[in-house]
Amino acid sequence: MGLAMTMMMAGWLAVGVVAVQDGKVIEQVHLSYTNTSSAKVVEWVAPTNSCQLCYNISNKPKIGSTYSAVMDQLPLNGTVSYTITCGNDTRVFDFINEPQHDNGSRIVFLADFGLDNDVSMETLLQLAAADAVDALILGGDFAYDFKDNHSAVGNAFMNTLEPFVSRKPFMPAPGNHEAHDGSFQQYTRRFEGVARNIGKHSHSNSNFYYSYDVGLIHFIAIDTEVGQLVGFFEKLDMKQVYEWYNETQASIYPFQPEEQLQWLEADLQRATANRDVVPWIIMYGHKGWHMDYQPDKHNDLKPQLVTNFTGFTRLAEQYQVDLMLCGHLHIYQRFFPLLGPAVHAPYQPPQEVERDCVDGNIYRNCRHMTTIVAGSPGDQELSVEGMCVGEDVVAPNIVGTMARCSANYGFGVLNAVNHTHLQWRWQETGPRSPLMEHLPTLPHSPEVDEIWLVQDARTASGRRA
Repeated sequence: MGLAMTMMMAGWLAVGVVAVQDGKVIEQVHLSYTNTSSAKVVEWVAPTNSCQLCYNISNKPKIGSTYSAVMDQLPLNGTVSYTITCGNDTRVFDFINEPQHDNGSRIVFLADFGLDNDVSMETLLQLAAADAVDALILGGDFAYDFKDNHSAVGNAFMNTLEPFVSRKPFMPAPGNHEAHDGSFQQYTRRFEGVARNIGKHSHSNSNFYYSYDVGLIHFIAIDTEVGQLVGFFEKLDMKQVYEWYNETQASIYPFQPEEQLQWLEADLQRATANRDVVPWIIMYGHKGWHMDYQPDKHNDLKPQLVTNFTGFTRLAEQYQVDLMLCGHLHIYQRFFPLLGPAVHAPYQPPQEVERDCVDGNIYRNCRHMTTIVAGSPGDQELSVEGMCVGEDVVAPNIVGTMARCSANYGFGVLNAVNHTHLQWRWQETGPRSPLMEHLPTLPHSPEVDEIWLVQDARTASGRRA
């Protein structure tokens, strides 16, 4: 077994160490979206500075750059074969570019996915192999952790996912675990192609936050780990409120919290203007509206303010964002549509919870954004099953806000069927942790939690009536 340095781009900073086995040099191959349906980014790692990408469209080979390359002029619904050669190692992959379905693309969302206890991995790989899903979004906290064991954990995680993400786009957002290497280096280097392509085209020049369209959905990735500025909109207290600010500034894409909000508003303005073509706007990141504090280990576990979500809440409400997908809590939570807190303080309840627009699994013409937490695909950390036992044990700010809660393992699949109907299906892949068997038995939940967001009363401009 030989050891070599893993590099995402020739001459760039090494991500970590790869164990080269059975002569295999090329590893961790994964695709991502670009700003056009006729192009995809492919990234890989290899312990050599001599790599070449060839891809074939109708028997017309094209040559790309090394480590991170764009394959363009790809036909819709067409099969693309691509070959990566690094030294004496050659590997061949294929994928269907922008598969066309009557009911739209099927996008998997999950967060907090570890290499140990990866309960959902087998199901995900089976779905990808059967072309039953079209892309994967991971909303932060990868591998547990990318950096561990000199990057061997991160490398193994990416290699395990490779059968999925070498054939389907893989879109990331950072979580708090990505900050643990001191500068988000593992995250930014492994997804350099996202920053250089979709980040550039969406005007963020970053892989911390960016946006792109897939069919009828405008996706917006946000970074909840640098935090907001208290009173940003009112220009009051400019105190930083999240502990990963310094790590963000040490990254290759440093930014101030207000820069992200300014970018987000500009992006939402463009998306709103295009809503007659792309009607659905979905944000995703690591944390949601109710995760703005954590126990202070040095002060009797009193609540300590962390992520300030009020800036995101204000913009999501103003520009009528339909759905927020996140993780961080290792459970499944589906909330009623609501307007989050206006003040950044511990245990702040929502300004309004909108229940009258929800009838069973139908969310019809709701005015506020719906939040879904899908943070339980499996990892080695204990889940927070207690939050699903009953509202007498949950934090006071979320009492009466959840339409559904499950402590079991699983992930969700998103599907914009048409301009008025968007489907979300959460699929359980395993029971809750046996370490929590002392908890009262949860009410039995169905294997699939399915909801429909329906907006059939939009104006001609695409806004809600």
